[in-house]
Amino acid sequence: MVLMPEACGLGGDAFMLVRSPSGEVTAVNGSGAAGASVVPPLEAEGAEMAAVPGAVAAVCDAHSRFGRLPLEQVLSPAVGLAGGGFPIGGGLLRMIGEERGLLERGAPGWVFLGPELRPGSLVRQPVLAGLLQRIGRHGARAFYEGDCAAAIERAVGGAGGSIGGADLAQHTTVVRAPLRASFRGFEIAAQPPVSQASLALMTLRALERSGVSRPADRAHVLVEGIEAAFERKHELAADGAAERLLDDPLDVDPARPAQRRGGPRGGLHTTAVAAAGADGQVVSMLVSVFDLFGCGVLVPECGFLLNDRLSGCSTDPGSPNAVAAGRRPVHTLSPALLSDEARSFALCTPGADGQVQTLVQLIDAIATDGENLPRALDRPRWRSSEGRLRIESDYDSDVMAELERRGHDLVRMEPGASAFGAAVTAGIDSRTGTPFAASDPRGGAWAAAC
Repeated sequence: MVLMPEACGLGGDAFMLVRSPSGEVTAVNGSGAAGASVVPPLEAEGAEMAAVPGAVAAVCDAHSRFGRLPLEQVLSPAVGLAGGGFPIGGGLLRMIGEERGLLERGAPGWVFLGPELRPGSLVRQPVLAGLLQRIGRHGARAFYEGDCAAAIERAVGGAGGSIGGADLAQHTTVVRAPLRASFRGFEIAAQPPVSQASLALMTLRALERSGVSRPADRAHVLVEGIEAAFERKHELAADGAAERLLDDPLDVDPARPAQRRGGPRGGLHTTAVAAAGADGQVVSMLVSVFDLFGCGVLVPECGFLLNDRLSGCSTDPGSPNAVAAGRRPVHTLSPALLSDEARSFALCTPGADGQVQTLVQLIDAIATDGENLPRALDRPRWRSSEGRLRIESDYDSDVMAELERRGHDLVRMEPGASAFGAAVTAGIDSRTGTPFAASDPRGGAWAAAC
């Protein structure tokens, strides 16, 4: 919320699955809807693409249900980082440079645009620190009501967007049971729609129905399953769609690829958080402003950028995922929780449409090949996007040759590229009560046990 404005922030969304010590799993949907005054078609970028931010309400609602420490204490480190400052890294400066045009149009005067900034420069965000402090003291109403809500309305309205004060005041977090599925000895809890996590479950079911076992066959079926599942993505906005789609087998040929390429899109920007406690509580959480720096529009009185979540809507006006007042768009954030007889653990990764692709590969490695979590996270991966199959060059050469023989258009990339996710996991060993954590070698992910 403070250190990575390109990927997440108070102007974005948050989805999480929370496992209680008793084993009950709760799904928290912290996405927001289009404003009441939205009128499609929308511009390709800018404030028109912003939906109501849902992250603050989601965090506050999850805290009220599951938290133990006072919210003000929980947010205190973030307040300190925002107010006291942090040394900016070269990676963030590079991304700011890439998106400078967008940011100078929508966020003039933003502290991160200072021409004097160099790697290691201290960046302080006092107005953001003040808002975080007010949220800690007063909860979500400090964001969705009063001065902050008025500032959001001014920023969005001045840039041509549709979010108004009434939209903010009426926002609610959706809390419900997760989707559940079984796969080769594991029980999977996944985020329900509007999350597209069910696309991963559909793809894993396609793999089981195929009956294949060789690595090349499994990779082919998973790639084809992802492509077929993404053809159904926009249907997830309809009531009851996930359950119906899970019972509808995907059209996957175990021998050759279909000519459907292009379903998943690119994108790398999200923050994944997995945590587990010795009491058995496990959290799988993703926070995002969607594309790099969201819509690029700053709320100057509060110090955060707004999301561009409406860019994930369908352009077909008859689609259940078309832009409409009060409608939440289908969402890329796809946290998961897995359990077997030995452990329960969170599994989540950034990567837009790559999230469900990384999940199916990790789950297959863990459940089919019996890989432990660190080895599963280390394994080379593929990602389908924009009609091509990107693949790490250290992937099994025989499998790559077989995928090409079957007609897949492979793009070999350097091992460890961020395009392949940056997954994290944390969980609890149900036999000993010991928490554990592991992280992807990609994307700067890290794990710690305290």
